[in-house]
Amino acid sequence: MLQILDEKELRSADSIEDEYKNCKYILIGFNSVEDPTGYLYCVSTSDESYHDICSIKNDFARRRIPCMLRGSYNNGGGLGVQYEIKE
Repeated sequence: MLQILDEKELRSADSIEDEYKNCKYILIGFNSVEDPTGYLYCVSTSDESYHDICSIKNDFARRRIPCMLRGSYNNGGGLGVQYEIKE
């Protein structure tokens, strides 16, 4: 399921990933790639809505709005990817 949140409070990627475990999300208005603190725009809670969240990301790109698609469903969906390690 895809949830549009369009939050207006700056948040760190870690705080988002703690709240929305096993989800992908779009972050806009971020500081830098090294410090991904920004505004949470939407959350995809299952791989069934992956296409939808990618469409939103592509729409931001077409409008030249910087955004990041982050997070993971943690279901091993990537080819050749067995595990994710987070430090």
